[in-house]
Amino acid sequence: VVSTQSTGSTVSKPTRKRPEQEQDQQIFSNDEWQPSREWVASWRKKLPLQTIMRLLQVLVPQVEKICIDKNLTDESEIITFLQNGTLVGLLPVPHPILMRKYQPNSATSVWFRRYMWGLVFLRNTAPPIWCETTIKLFEVQKM
Repeated sequence: VVSTQSTGSTVSKPTRKRPEQEQDQQIFSNDEWQPSREWVASWRKKLPLQTIMRLLQVLVPQVEKICIDKNLTDESEIITFLQNGTLVGLLPVPHPILMRKYQPNSATSVWFRRYMWGLVFLRNTAPPIWCETTIKLFEVQKM
């Protein structure tokens, strides 16, 4: 909406919005947004919750038992229990590190040769042994 000072009238000027702006406005409008079951299901599929769910399956019953047995109302003893506990055996075994033996090929040979000559060139610039030769790996321009 554009207002003009001379006439005091307002003129509506349409603006074209991109689809993502319209979607953002639908999600972040002034009305209180409520997640739908479909939205939660779509996000839940994307989250890696297996490890967290496994921890909760084991730790929640233990914490509840401690609270009931000791009639706890303070969380400091629960925090101490969680800090002193171990997760060994609770979490899944990580995948083994896959080690591959180096298999030379032309691309890695070229890369390695250029890398080594670059190191030789850079390390031997103090006495300029490459001056007056035809070897030029790169040129440094001073500004």
